[in-house]
Amino acid sequence: MSLETSSITRTLRVTLALIAALALSAAVASAQVISQADDGTGDAAAPATTAQPEQPGPAQEAHDAADAAQSALDEATSARDQLESDGAPQDQIDSANEAIARARADKQAADEAAEKADEGQ
Repeated sequence: MSLETSSITRTLRVTLALIAALALSAAVASAQVISQADDGTGDAAAPATTAQPEQPGPAQEAHDAADAAQSALDEATSARDQLESDGAPQDQIDSANEAIARARADKQAADEAAEKADEGQ
């Protein structure tokens, strides 16, 4: 049983680390979008004569961050469901529920940033 608990704990830790990384990515993308919207820079600041490979604009980056946040939320929910089905201790399930709450908050923030980026176009 301790091997199963160790495996579950490891899975939960990896999932939480992934959620944290995705949240950080969403926050950085949101900050860039807001910063570019506030100072008027972004794709319009690049000279028209410079041939650059197509890069996603701030709105696309914000939507990508929202998609990543949704994936993190889905993964956190799946990890919690797995813990419940494996009969994990309640403290692990509670930790997973906290991770889901953080992932939901990150998803909401990413969605709001994407909405603001769309309005700025």
